[in-house]
Amino acid sequence: MMKRSLLFLLLVLAFVGKAIAQTYPRPEIQVEDFIEKLFNLQSSDANYEDLYEQMLLLYSNPIDLNNASPEELRNTYILSEQQVQQLLLHRQKTGRLLSIYELQSVPSFDLQTIYALLPFAVVNEVPQNQDNKGLLTRIREASNNSLILRTTRTLEQQKGYTDALPDPNGELPKRYLGDKNKLFARYRISHPKDFSLGFTTEKDPGEQVMWSPSKKVYGMDFWSAHLLLENRGIFRKIVFGDYQFMFGQGLVYSAGFAVGKGAEPVNTVRRSSLGLRPYTSVLEGMFFRGAGATMALKNIEITVLGSQKFVDGNIQSSTDTLDTDVSEDFASSINITGFHRTETELASKHSNKETMLTVAAVYKEPTGRYEVGVLGTTVKYEFPIIRRPSIYNQFDFNGNQNQNLSVSGQYNYQNFSFFGEAAASKSGGHAAVAGLVGSLGKGIDVSMVVRDYSRDYHAFYSNGFGEATRNVNEQGIYWGLKYRFHPKWQAAVYYDRFRFPYLSFQSDGPSGGQEYLGRLTYSPSKTVSMFVQYRDETKLRNLSGNTGKTDFLSPTHRQNWVIQADAKANSWLSFRTRVQGSRWHQERGSSPRTGISLSQDLNIDLGKVSISNRFSLFDTDDYNTRQYLYEKNVLYAFSIPALYGRGTRVYSLIQYSPTRKIDIWFRIARTFQKDQKTIGSALEEINANHKTDVVVQLRYNF
Repeated sequence: MMKRSLLFLLLVLAFVGKAIAQTYPRPEIQVEDFIEKLFNLQSSDANYEDLYEQMLLLYSNPIDLNNASPEELRNTYILSEQQVQQLLLHRQKTGRLLSIYELQSVPSFDLQTIYALLPFAVVNEVPQNQDNKGLLTRIREASNNSLILRTTRTLEQQKGYTDALPDPNGELPKRYLGDKNKLFARYRISHPKDFSLGFTTEKDPGEQVMWSPSKKVYGMDFWSAHLLLENRGIFRKIVFGDYQFMFGQGLVYSAGFAVGKGAEPVNTVRRSSLGLRPYTSVLEGMFFRGAGATMALKNIEITVLGSQKFVDGNIQSSTDTLDTDVSEDFASSINITGFHRTETELASKHSNKETMLTVAAVYKEPTGRYEVGVLGTTVKYEFPIIRRPSIYNQFDFNGNQNQNLSVSGQYNYQNFSFFGEAAASKSGGHAAVAGLVGSLGKGIDVSMVVRDYSRDYHAFYSNGFGEATRNVNEQGIYWGLKYRFHPKWQAAVYYDRFRFPYLSFQSDGPSGGQEYLGRLTYSPSKTVSMFVQYRDETKLRNLSGNTGKTDFLSPTHRQNWVIQADAKANSWLSFRTRVQGSRWHQERGSSPRTGISLSQDLNIDLGKVSISNRFSLFDTDDYNTRQYLYEKNVLYAFSIPALYGRGTRVYSLIQYSPTRKIDIWFRIARTFQKDQKTIGSALEEINANHKTDVVVQLRYNF
């Protein structure tokens, strides 16, 4: 009788677990809150839009915990290395998960981690493409099928849109060719681990909407499309159209934005080698156009990529230069901004052809203990890139062809994962990065990264871990620690020491510096959370106003601090208060400068209608103490203004979902600067002390 009762109970639990796996509601994600936790303090030189896109892509195509690879699990930035390894071991010992809440039985998984993972993960009974339906049928029946239309506009008149009056010589000054509307459209239909199909198009403010093949404009200024197929026999992935490629630690290829140093000091230092990915962003430079495929031959995955696209560049004729060594037309630079608003910008559009061929192979040990990869690539331009010589760029790439070779690896031992990549370019330059992430015990996670990038290393699509925006002329070592010493308390710290052996931005000589960050988070309940954070950075910079040839570098200190509290009053009302400040000081230079901002958020969720509001005050001495404030925006849009001077910033975002198929967003934001008579510069200048932006977006779910 006891055995029958136990068997009956197990059957009931299995049935309930299966039902939960199919019906549990996947919570809506607040992408702004999630990404903000990964950063220390925002800056203008980082490509946050691509990370925002990446996390929304992960949300719309959640990973299946029963089939996810270690790299896919790590790419959520949520799980520690110990949790990744223990989940893999749990799957190996007990088989497929019946419910995501079964994670509670996996050692080291707590409820806070599970709740954080819910928006990005599902538990499916069978892989998506094994339902015995044809591809066209699965495309017609896919639930992730939507069209997004968006328009953005600045209400005040900007100089670039005013009438151009002739100067004394009778010449007309530059003006934008198009209107001030920014237009965006995206259609995408996808099925996780099966297929993805879609297109994206955009027109920036000032660009024209026209059909002119001679000017390389076909309606909207930018178009992108892709078709990705997964798990087709020996082919893991096949992609046509626009795509990206992630390999190793990003020293040759790193798709999109990588987080790097931030308030999450452990899980974000390693790049995830996810291979081929469809390109769905509107950044017009960092992608490939052509085809690629990844084949699985036992334990070896081989990827072959081919791409040919046109890039923007300033093409000059050899007859227009005094350099007698130049005998053919050449490009003085490659432009990746994607702006084609004036005659000059439009003339440089798609003026240089880029051709790329890549072959990569990765051996994955059957038990997942380690993997080793090798990559070779060549990139060629129709017109060689020849930069105007200067002391700063004498080691930059010049010519029309570059090759890269790379070796990467990863080794997992108990609760630690060791990773690294070494790469070389045709110039003889090298780049190397190595590190580890792991768990020392319950609630204690650590990381370390060492890097060495030579000044003559050339890789056009790299984005490895580092202080500078490019992987050149840098050496450094980084330590990170995260410690949950109490269920309600967590501490996170990192320390990074770096040096630049050659000249670098704002440093006319060998320089270096250090940076550290500490963050303490307190979460007394599910509805209340708060943290305090401090960051300090010291770098050698050119001494302000120095005209001599010696003693021209001076330590420059930048401190930032943040105090933030979040509270949810009830199911429909929540608040956020944030105070942040900064201090900038150069020794032997100017006196210390300070800045501060205060923000108050009020969010209302009424089911079909949700409203997000913010009011901010800011007061800074100059641009060096500017305040970056991460803001909520419409889906797939990003806003992080830099505020300086004295003034206020307010915005209101309304989302209305009248039916399950329709979502409508409206956002209005206004900056008022008390101590300014104009805002912006050049053609972006507004002859007023305020700027107002409006966004309207519609999403239709088919």
